[in-house]
Amino acid sequence: MSKGFLIKKATVYDGTGNRPFVSDVLIEGNIIKKIALYIESNGYSEINGESLALCPGIIDTHSHSDLELFRNKDMMHVIRQGITTEVIGQDGSSVAPLNDALVEELADNMAPLAGVINKPYWWRSIKDYLDEVNKSGAAPRYLTLAGHGTIRMCIMGNDNRKPTLEEMEKIRDLTAKCMEEGAKGVSFGLIYPPGSYADTEELLEVAKVVAKYDGIIMVHTRNEQDKLLESLDEMIYIMKESNVRMHISHLKALGYKNWGKVGLALEKITALREEGYDITFDQYPYTAACTGLKVIVPMWAYDGGEKEFQNRLNDPVEYAKILDDVNKNIEARGGKEKIFIATVASEENAWMSGNDLKFISEKMNLEPGVAALKILQIEGPSVVAIYFSISEDDVNLIMKSSIQGICTDGIIGTHPHPRAYGSFPRLLGYYSRKLKLMTLEEAIRKVTLEPARRLRLWDRGLVREGLSADLVLFDADKIADRNTYLNPKEYPEGIKYVWVKGQLKFKEN
Repeated sequence: MSKGFLIKKATVYDGTGNRPFVSDVLIEGNIIKKIALYIESNGYSEINGESLALCPGIIDTHSHSDLELFRNKDMMHVIRQGITTEVIGQDGSSVAPLNDALVEELADNMAPLAGVINKPYWWRSIKDYLDEVNKSGAAPRYLTLAGHGTIRMCIMGNDNRKPTLEEMEKIRDLTAKCMEEGAKGVSFGLIYPPGSYADTEELLEVAKVVAKYDGIIMVHTRNEQDKLLESLDEMIYIMKESNVRMHISHLKALGYKNWGKVGLALEKITALREEGYDITFDQYPYTAACTGLKVIVPMWAYDGGEKEFQNRLNDPVEYAKILDDVNKNIEARGGKEKIFIATVASEENAWMSGNDLKFISEKMNLEPGVAALKILQIEGPSVVAIYFSISEDDVNLIMKSSIQGICTDGIIGTHPHPRAYGSFPRLLGYYSRKLKLMTLEEAIRKVTLEPARRLRLWDRGLVREGLSADLVLFDADKIADRNTYLNPKEYPEGIKYVWVKGQLKFKEN
């Protein structure tokens, strides 16, 4: 039986951003046992790393694998990108904490981001959930944030109102409990009800609690369109007042009228970094966004939750108000040709997956806004859409920043966004090797050591003796994403081996 793995003559990109070096690397147990120019084989499984690059396992700072990890333990769409750690509980929406009364309602809230599972959630606290994750046998490692929207639901349901003093105290207490049970921080999802119903004062109170635990807030800001900069200013105020560490999720500007604003956002963030604030951000390396179709519905329409939304659709006066806002939101996101239905739950409407709203509405013989509401009325909240509304120039500008990180924002469904399968090979192959927007060593730093620092993961993120053997061996000349929006489930090329805690999780045949 092999004592471990000995990688011979690999070109080591150690995660620091420094130039690579050629070395042997020994994996024994779950750690990197030795790094040296020459190591004797001595019973280890030997792997020829000559002409291949070895780097730390990639850390995906924004994933929606909260439930997928129970459905699909191998998680090959993750592992085959070189991802060894994922951060879940994003966009204000975590699957814990919850109580018995909230199981169905929380599942409705989670459906557009994390999908559904075939039985009711069986955990209740963050600790319970993390215990289940650890028992799942999922190939990657997982960290969770506590979703502010989920915490709010536990105290106030889906009500669109300010918390009472007593409720605010309960929100603070539950936030603290989540942190003590292992959450790495709290996520804000300020376009998703009920988190979107919170005012700045409420968010500040939550951030103060997170700061006490040296946690991080990961933020989907309140507006990524015409009020992008104002929404960023709100979060900057909260960061300054609470002294919390802050990370902006998937920085972008949606809609052609807003293209270019990310440059101003980057200037603000850079200036704050120079003042000493720990503010960072990530992006996915694509020009299309992906989330629930329900985001084109005005937030007030979900006051009280999914059932109240469905009731409003049956009220002619309320329906007319909702439809007016839906039509405006369709245009703001680029129009009916730019909204692409990715996932629907029913077999009856499976034909919609992979088609745009223009085609679908014409086939339904309805106006686009009416068709969208009809889909949500029939299918419920689990419908996922792709929105082609981001500028390539903006993507490239963000990519060049030394503060930038990469995420998948991966939502798995019948027809997922290609980012779920290809984000990191796309970074290393297209943006680094082809466009030369950053060196390979800098790209690797951004997705290994830097997210490890942000998340206080001191056991990984570097190729160093004694650290966890989360490692990726790949061909730097060939690594690339191969999938497309029409064929999103193609695995990337160039990844040869992936280890998680010393266990070989993938080997190219």
